[in-house]
Amino acid sequence: MDKEISRRGADLLASDIESALGFEVRIDETIPERLRRQADPPGWWIEFTIPALNILVGCAPGEHTAGGVACELARRIHDDVLARSGKIWPADPEGGDQPLLPALDGWHGLGGLIPYGQVRVAKDPDRSLDGVVRWWLPHSYDGLIASHCGDVWFSRWQYKGDEQRIAPGMPVTWLIGEGGHGKYSKASEVRPAQL
Repeated sequence: MDKEISRRGADLLASDIESALGFEVRIDETIPERLRRQADPPGWWIEFTIPALNILVGCAPGEHTAGGVACELARRIHDDVLARSGKIWPADPEGGDQPLLPALDGWHGLGGLIPYGQVRVAKDPDRSLDGVVRWWLPHSYDGLIASHCGDVWFSRWQYKGDEQRIAPGMPVTWLIGEGGHGKYSKASEVRPAQL
């Protein structure tokens, strides 16, 4: 891994955010002083910031390809971009409210693969959905429940059941908890609906 590959991966993800959502992305490769003072400081560093969404992630990516770096960064910020923007990003060309999911070779969804750096679309959520999982991110175990009273964010920690079965469109029941996550209230408990 070298700095050039790391930067290229960050640039690909930045392009996907800027093109689809219109938000500026800042990339800084300066290794923070606190890390430079360590006995074994990192050889490179990426600080990835989306100021409009108040998102910042800093890391020394462990992947060895530009796509791998984009995937690593995407997995770290995906939930926050969705929760703070209120958009379905990146939108799957095949439709639905489940966003494309990051993998080493690009964004995957029902319509197949879109390489990093080629995402151009984010969309508003389908307001007709109610009482179902709107989207689920298996890489971070975070999801959103569609509700006419206001969508509700949850994670596997609030889910009472087999998290391997969580899928978009799945009917659920929930209790509202304390606080919020981005634009959404948080669930204190989520269960599969008894049909």
